[in-house]
Amino acid sequence: MNIRTLIGHTALLSASHFVVRVIGFALRIWLSRELGAQAIGLVELAQSAQMLLITPVVSGLPAAVSRMCAQSDAGRQARVLRCGMALALLTGVPLAALAFALRVPLSLWLGDVRTLPALLIYLPCIPVLGISCALNGYFYGSGKPVPPALCEILEQVVRCLLCVRLLPLLRGWPMTLRACVPAAAALAGETASLMLMLLFAARAVLFARGSGSRRAIWREMLALSLPLTGMKLVSSLMRTVQSMLVPARLQAAGLRASEALARLGMMNGMMMPVLMLPSFITCSLCTVASPELARRQAQAKPQRRLVMRLLGGTVAVSLLAMAAVWLLAPVIAETLYRQAELLVLLRRSCPLVPLMALSQVVSGLMNGLGLQSASLRISLLTNLLGVLLLYALAAQPALQLWGAILAMAISQAAALLLSLRALLAHAR
Repeated sequence: MNIRTLIGHTALLSASHFVVRVIGFALRIWLSRELGAQAIGLVELAQSAQMLLITPVVSGLPAAVSRMCAQSDAGRQARVLRCGMALALLTGVPLAALAFALRVPLSLWLGDVRTLPALLIYLPCIPVLGISCALNGYFYGSGKPVPPALCEILEQVVRCLLCVRLLPLLRGWPMTLRACVPAAAALAGETASLMLMLLFAARAVLFARGSGSRRAIWREMLALSLPLTGMKLVSSLMRTVQSMLVPARLQAAGLRASEALARLGMMNGMMMPVLMLPSFITCSLCTVASPELARRQAQAKPQRRLVMRLLGGTVAVSLLAMAAVWLLAPVIAETLYRQAELLVLLRRSCPLVPLMALSQVVSGLMNGLGLQSASLRISLLTNLLGVLLLYALAAQPALQLWGAILAMAISQAAALLLSLRALLAHAR
């Protein structure tokens, strides 16, 4: 794939991701008004547990399928896809059953039993997302970005329409039940997306003649996916721990329980989506560049020049995004979210934009070069650092929520520096 094709695929995915992010951003604003900060806090707690539960099927598997398809012919690509879908089912179904059996301890572990109904609705998403991610890896690895882009848009549209339709009908219902609506909408959206993706991949799934040893494919897939799954599992576990720690440590700093939960909802449900809006471009860069680096590595072609171009583009885009967040913070806080204190949060936190964007791109490039084990070590170290800093800083009465944000910034910066060092040392 030449650089022009790479840019074209990135532009296509960026456009689709932009549409998805705009819809998702608008939905979050509407949800924050409709549900309120406390209910958003419940939604965020349940989603943090869901992210942890889906990690084994959505992290290492799509990257492994994408890398293997990028280095294979059409026959082997079909066999890789079928093996990936089988692995998703073999992992996702038992995991969903185990989570159902442990549903009460899991909700208690989150620190609020009111998350239980939303958790139960999220459980069927585990195998659905696993199969979808295997299909995504196949499409990206074989250079076909259009089907995943269309399916992602469909998923977000279905999710948005259901939330907007159902929540007004449930006004006056208990907060615990209303907080379940985003989970139900997510399940419906993921299911609709999977059905469309299966239609696009029907030929490869049902009719194409596969080639290559199944045993060798399974062995390679597990070798590629397990370290990355471990890394994502650690990250998801630490994010869940952080979501639990924030209200607890804010209470230790002197806030009431309801205030602490509202602060969590404001940080994770309002501030972070704004700071992560530029990821519609950086995610596209990762998705397109990772299989391209795998191809170049397999063909013994140089990779460093491409890596440097991608990093330079990411810096430029993220700095522009940071400036946009700073300038638009009053509109976002006071007009869209109607939360005046969000203005200060956004402006002081906007340096996180380039940190998160660069970390995402560097992580994707490392996966393309097969550096999953290095990523796992870095993730373990920096996430542990983030949890320790959060525990210490968020309980300080002078810092409170700023302590949690500062802990996040320090751990992100450490992860970025260590990952850049490993990436540049291995890129030829």
